[in-house]
Amino acid sequence: MHWRISLLLLIMSGSVQAAYVVNNAGRQIHGTHISATAAGDITLTMSSGQTMTFRKGQYRSATADRPKELARAAQWLQQGQSEQALPLLKKVKERYRHLAWDQMAIQQLADFYLESGQFLEAVAAFQSLEDQSRPSHQKKLREALMKCGDTATVLIGINEDIARGTRTAAAQAYLMRGKLKQANGDSEGARRDWLKVYTFFKAQKESAAQAEELLRLMHDFPSESSEQAKADSI
Repeated sequence: MHWRISLLLLIMSGSVQAAYVVNNAGRQIHGTHISATAAGDITLTMSSGQTMTFRKGQYRSATADRPKELARAAQWLQQGQSEQALPLLKKVKERYRHLAWDQMAIQQLADFYLESGQFLEAVAAFQSLEDQSRPSHQKKLREALMKCGDTATVLIGINEDIARGTRTAAAQAYLMRGKLKQANGDSEGARRDWLKVYTFFKAQKESAAQAEELLRLMHDFPSESSEQAKADSI
């Protein structure tokens, strides 16, 4: 599964990072130890032994040393041993809250739940991610919600993206709305949504290619072979 590969690449790439805080001025302040409260207050211990406290809102981000548990979890997942990996990811999610690595653990848990068919767990995990604006997160969250049967919530987000989202988000929204319409027996409505993506979102190449494939599956888009046959008959 691709989530195993992506997890391994994310964890194994790059060097081990020391604990640091990025303050509101953009300055990176390094220390030897870092901790966070449930409220998001950060305490950074310097090499001198002195400590600095950053209240929630007084810093841009905070990062702890790379947890060893993530590397071990990646190895377990590569070997298909999710029962060994999941407790480690959950441990990182709790222990490194507000310290960057919790988000990586949550992302990997969400991807695992989605691909293993645990859709309620996937929804909860995706909704707990701090960055809810990324199109890849929204796409996966909506897929999980659809699998749970919550099409009403999905449609609210889809229509919002169509009206006010980025071009990439709007293209993905049209694709998903078309799938919902097709599932409800509205093949003509689905065709219109997918045709909009193919016609007006060519710069979003991945979405346009998906739309083309969906139209072909509906037998509403001429294949290259049929086009060649028409040309040969002229």
